Amino acid sequence: MANETNKLYLDCIHCGLCLSSCPTYRVLGTEMDSPRGRIYLMRALDEGRAKITDSFVEHMFRCLDCRACETACPSGVHFGHMMEEMRGKIVEEKSAHWLSRVILQHVFPYPWRFQIASRLLELYHVSGIQTMVRETGLLRLLAPRMATAEALMPEIGIERGVTLDSFYRAEGRKQGTVAFFAGCVMNSMLGSINRSSIRLLNAAGYDVVVPGEQICCGALANHAGLRDTAKEMARKNIAAFPIKELDAIIINAAGCGAMLKEYPLLIDGAEQFSAEVKDIAEFLVSTRIFARLKLPLDRRVGYDDPCHLIHGQRIRDEPRTLLKAIPGIEFVEIEGADQCCGSAGIYNITQNELSMEILDRKMEKIEKAHIDILATGNPGCMFQFKYGARKFGIELEVAHPVELLARSLGEIQ
Repeated sequence: MANETNKLYLDCIHCGLCLSSCPTYRVLGTEMDSPRGRIYLMRALDEGRAKITDSFVEHMFRCLDCRACETACPSGVHFGHMMEEMRGKIVEEKSAHWLSRVILQHVFPYPWRFQIASRLLELYHVSGIQTMVRETGLLRLLAPRMATAEALMPEIGIERGVTLDSFYRAEGRKQGTVAFFAGCVMNSMLGSINRSSIRLLNAAGYDVVVPGEQICCGALANHAGLRDTAKEMARKNIAAFPIKELDAIIINAAGCGAMLKEYPLLIDGAEQFSAEVKDIAEFLVSTRIFARLKLPLDRRVGYDDPCHLIHGQRIRDEPRTLLKAIPGIEFVEIEGADQCCGSAGIYNITQNELSMEILDRKMEKIEKAHIDILATGNPGCMFQFKYGARKFGIELEVAHPVELLARSLGEIQ
């Protein structure tokens, strides 16, 4: 491992304060499935006392990379960076699964390919084929593992996102110019959230540019150990944004935002780009948007912290402040809102049983909160909670905070 990573694991004093924050340790109770245990394994490998065996790989890839341990750690250990470096080393010795390579290297980096794949998934739902597959139970009979993955697929209609290489003018007096990072999943599968984001930024007084050459942020490739793929994606995104002409680069997906802000850990020369990246809640909370929130939303609303927003970006209060500003909302704090939901990219597919145990514990707390709407700021979390609501039979709307804010927008005065 690189010297930098060696120094990172030496920061760990093995105090164990991270254990209770780790979702896999809470479920499994095994030391090697805790942050402290995984750091011990990393060090043992580096010092020649361990090898990359199947068991070693299993412990590393059981980690959700939620980074709750970083928030709990008194020594400031950057566990996420260590884990991503380690997975890269594993993939160098043991090639990533062929399906991961195909999807993450040959679909995600190409927006038009991702759009085609997304449209096929949307057509699968709106055509009624998804309903037929689930009701007949034939897939579960023929291919149980595939049926498990299919059950997690979001029930999404065909949505229009924002157009790349486009410009949206500020409403009222202009305050500045920002660029919008559209993302892959957000723009292809949850396009209305991107449109709401643009609308809010315009209402706050900002011109919005959507650079045409941007691609997927590379987070999933990086988490999977495909470091070279992630590095190339980072370089393309940095080149796509005219940094000197902008007040900020806005992102509305927590996992993508954490990745963009940490490009300097991946490649050289990314510091200026990453310094301009702002989560949309982080940005809006300092704008005039509060004066535009006029229309009431008479609902009990809870908020769940996406891991890469609260632990990766250390953003907790801003989304809550914005939601509480919507007239009529009864804001409800949910027990364990800062704990992982078990989605973690494709973790709910690759580690399904463990993911479902983590989700079940979350849904029990959400059910006790008796809320009408659950707001959260990451697409994977949204899909996971929608599945959880179906599984538990809870009547629950899952929404991104910007959707609720956009519903409250009044006219310019």
